[in-house]
Amino acid sequence: MNRREFLTTTAKILAATATFGIFPDFAEAARKDKNKNSKEVTKVQKYELPQLESLIKFEDLGIGKVNLEFKEMDVREHTGAVVIHHAGLRRDVDIDVAAIHDMHLGNGWSGLGYHFIIHKNGFIEQGRPLEYVGAHAYANNLYTVGICLTGNYSLNLPPREQILAAEQLTAALCQKYNFEPSDTTIFGHRELCATDCPGNKFFPYLPEFIKNVAQVF
Repeated sequence: MNRREFLTTTAKILAATATFGIFPDFAEAARKDKNKNSKEVTKVQKYELPQLESLIKFEDLGIGKVNLEFKEMDVREHTGAVVIHHAGLRRDVDIDVAAIHDMHLGNGWSGLGYHFIIHKNGFIEQGRPLEYVGAHAYANNLYTVGICLTGNYSLNLPPREQILAAEQLTAALCQKYNFEPSDTTIFGHRELCATDCPGNKFFPYLPEFIKNVAQVF
């Protein structure tokens, strides 16, 4: 299925459900700008992303859970894409899930907007419960799962352990929700919203990231 067919099909699915709006038109426009945006960001060093050796099922990833309290949330009734983020703090540091949760509560949200947080050592923690609509990609939350890498990847490149965990989690989500990993199902946040996320240094490697995920299918 090509990009246009994917977006058309998704729009029909969402429109058929009362709680869903129409797939945002600007998502396709953002995707068309992907190559342009990638060319504008210069790679500052050679960096080879770790490759997956095999697909690990979602249930076998050993995801940690933190006892977070959320306000009322809507159930996500369709899942067709993953959005990759970075925490984007002023310094390239790790941050715990509870701290992000508190910041997002301060924004007036139901709580932590990302479904998963991946730490620099590769440890994955559950954020917002997976079955609920996230708060991580404006106008694109109804059909997406949000993955956030701690750190600021406009300042540095992510550690290999963190990238490997992100690849494994993304592959597992593609299997869980039965969609093929491609540039129509795996987005960097900046492709959907006006932001530097997931970082000027990391974003140019997203095509390689997607390729590594796809190779285990």
